[in-house]
Amino acid sequence: MDMISVFFLAWLLNSADAFNDFPSLVSTNASMAVVIEKSFFNDKVEYQDMVNNIYKLIAAVTSKEMYPNDIDVRVFRGMKINSLRDYTALLSVTTCHQMWELHDAARKEELVHLAITDQDCPRLPDSEGVSIPLISPGKELAQIFLDMRAVDALTWNNVNILHDDTFDRDTISSVTEAISTSLPNKKFHLISRSLFAFKHANSERNRRDYISDVLENLNVDQLGRCFLVIVTIDAAADVMEATKTLNMAQPDSQWLYVITDVARNFTNITSFTDLLLEGSNVAIIYNATNNDTYCNVNLKCYIQELVAALANALRLSLLTEIELYSHMTDEEFELIRLNKLERRQEILKNIKIKLMDDIFATGGVCGKCLFWRFASAITWGNFFAHGKNVAHLIDSGIWMPVLGANLTDALFPHVAHGFRGISVPVATYHNPPWQVISLSNSGEKEYGGLVFDVMKYLGRKLNFTFTVLSPASNRTIKSTRNETTDVVLTSTTREIPQEIIDMIVDKRVLLAACAHTVNDQGKGKINFTLPIFIQTYSFLTAKPGQLSRALLFTAPFTKETWACLAASIIIMGPILYLVHKCNPNSTRTSGLNSPWQCVWYVYGALLQQGGMYLPHSDSARLLIAVWWLIVMVVVATYSGSLVAFLTFPNMDVAVLTVDDLIAHKNRLTWGFPNGSFLEEYLKNAEEEKYHTLLERSIIHNATQEAEMIEQVKAGKHVLIDWRSTLRFAMRNDLLLTAGCAFSLSTDEFMDEPIAMIIAKDSPYIKIINAELHRMHESGLMNKWIAEQIPMKDKCSDSFANQVVVERKVNVADMQGIFFVLFMGITGSIFLLCCECCWHKRQVSRRRKLIQPFVS
Repeated sequence: MDMISVFFLAWLLNSADAFNDFPSLVSTNASMAVVIEKSFFNDKVEYQDMVNNIYKLIAAVTSKEMYPNDIDVRVFRGMKINSLRDYTALLSVTTCHQMWELHDAARKEELVHLAITDQDCPRLPDSEGVSIPLISPGKELAQIFLDMRAVDALTWNNVNILHDDTFDRDTISSVTEAISTSLPNKKFHLISRSLFAFKHANSERNRRDYISDVLENLNVDQLGRCFLVIVTIDAAADVMEATKTLNMAQPDSQWLYVITDVARNFTNITSFTDLLLEGSNVAIIYNATNNDTYCNVNLKCYIQELVAALANALRLSLLTEIELYSHMTDEEFELIRLNKLERRQEILKNIKIKLMDDIFATGGVCGKCLFWRFASAITWGNFFAHGKNVAHLIDSGIWMPVLGANLTDALFPHVAHGFRGISVPVATYHNPPWQVISLSNSGEKEYGGLVFDVMKYLGRKLNFTFTVLSPASNRTIKSTRNETTDVVLTSTTREIPQEIIDMIVDKRVLLAACAHTVNDQGKGKINFTLPIFIQTYSFLTAKPGQLSRALLFTAPFTKETWACLAASIIIMGPILYLVHKCNPNSTRTSGLNSPWQCVWYVYGALLQQGGMYLPHSDSARLLIAVWWLIVMVVVATYSGSLVAFLTFPNMDVAVLTVDDLIAHKNRLTWGFPNGSFLEEYLKNAEEEKYHTLLERSIIHNATQEAEMIEQVKAGKHVLIDWRSTLRFAMRNDLLLTAGCAFSLSTDEFMDEPIAMIIAKDSPYIKIINAELHRMHESGLMNKWIAEQIPMKDKCSDSFANQVVVERKVNVADMQGIFFVLFMGITGSIFLLCCECCWHKRQVSRRRKLIQPFVS
């Protein structure tokens, strides 16, 4: 497109109604406000020279970069600015405090803010501007840390600063302030700082001894595990050697080394790889400035770079708008072109690209002054991947005055990305339900179970995948994925194949993905992770059966109640006789003329049958009325209780606790599997009941399981094992064939911790334990246990529903009363026979007597 067309387009845009409140670059030149603070300069002459020459400086740069367009420039000598609304960019040469005050105004008006300020000043946000501090060579250390914090490379809450005494107090003070000072555009987080200085000893040996003494006396539990070491290259090697000896470089710690004297020999830092420990988090910041290059750090140099980058960015934005306008109408262009905020983002992106090109491609003098490199150590998992410690350093970023900190990777890669996605070997063997090895339809091994639920989640959190190694002797592999796993009634975490132990000891695997009981055996060679599951011991008993219902009709009252009721009948009869006889108004035809008749009368009233005669006296009637009241209460109570006993069956006493079990020691036996952790626990227990439990226990082997189950089903034996194992076993067909004849006790009287196995000196034990702790807190462990070992089974459901099923009274419920009827009939017949015999005896005796004849 020729220049005539460009001017024609500009005329069209000026005559059109604008839909965007800020003019296009096609129609209006970009405008820039320049603010120069007088107090920024050392003397008045320097300030006046900059103000007088700023126009010429900007015009010379823009004429080269933006021809034929230009930038409208206005210079403000003071800090009082009415409005920045009509400007495109702001160039400020001010102190740090004034720069941030101007930035608030520029951000409100969506301006591109280009700032040159003094050293040790936080930079402007990348999305809102570009700032360059004027740093004197040798004074850049504090600015480096400010820039690192600006890009969130350091997120420490506490730091231990170690330095040798070759650095002056001002340098260390400025670094300390840069680490902990509040940043204008960042949420402030308080950093606790601890300072330790190394003496510059006369000999290398004395220096190493002093460094070791300082590190050994550090209380890292209180001070934290983040370390900033500012030393020379020789002292850095001594510190690394001391941390290696004291085993302080662990995955839960972070060591940042700042080496100030590397210069052109920066390749020497590769020798540090021999001092890096497996699992350590180490980063190095070292000075890579080329001292042979001319270093121009004056103000005009930086102004030229910034203005040139701005002019180039504006030219690119202008060409983009011209290209866009040529394909649409005025109205469409006004609707679709960039607004002021979007244009700022585009201009800032092009400015940074231009600055980067000038530094690395064109060899800009300002850009190559003061150059620092960041290196990060890759140490996690190398031993398992390569069979030896092959830790290495990677370039993770650079720092330059113009660009600040530019990171290509995390400063501590393992803190941010864990194992960085590598594949690590783990060992396992088939031991359901903890570890289940199965074959898919295609014949490939698949791994599941509770432990592998933990391993898969652990791999996601620590960013690793795993390959599984299994001993050749372990043959228990299921042919299909969905086949039901056989269940054993013995705890299977006390023994582990020796091949697994050998893999751990030889460090061929990261850990053994096996459930193992935490104990003292083998602790000299292996270690245990945080317990992944806590297994509680319980006991399996025969399900309590219904008590005999032969005497159900007597159940509403206790024996004492029945005795009192019988005694009251016997006593009430004579009392009624005496009251009736002693009354002068009584008659002999009342039917209460003997104690025996009164007893029968009281008994009939109790059965609500009454009597043929009533007493005539008021005293006797009052006594009978009180007795009727008692009878009403007793009969109502008995009837209601009898209905309840008919509806809800009376069960045998259940064995629910260890005390209940010992109380039934004469009727029941108990036992647990051979090699159980329970045996060791009972030996060391202090309570006497546990000693009794051990002394009377029957230790049985796996071959005796069927026999033990039959004894438990018969109600003669109690099986003690893990609650989860017993519950899992209750779901097996072996137990369900008994018709849900088993129940679990509610007493969980011992905990057995189950953990995975790891090497004795593994550096990853702390980070693995930290993740396992989070799994416990989040409830994931309980979720996986519920999925693999359901808390409910068919027996528990059927037992729970038993009480709500509608029930009818059967012959078994009424057998007792029929038995009483039979006894009554039998007794009456016996008494009838006795009465007949007595009557015959009386008749025979009368016949022997001579009776006088009376006419």
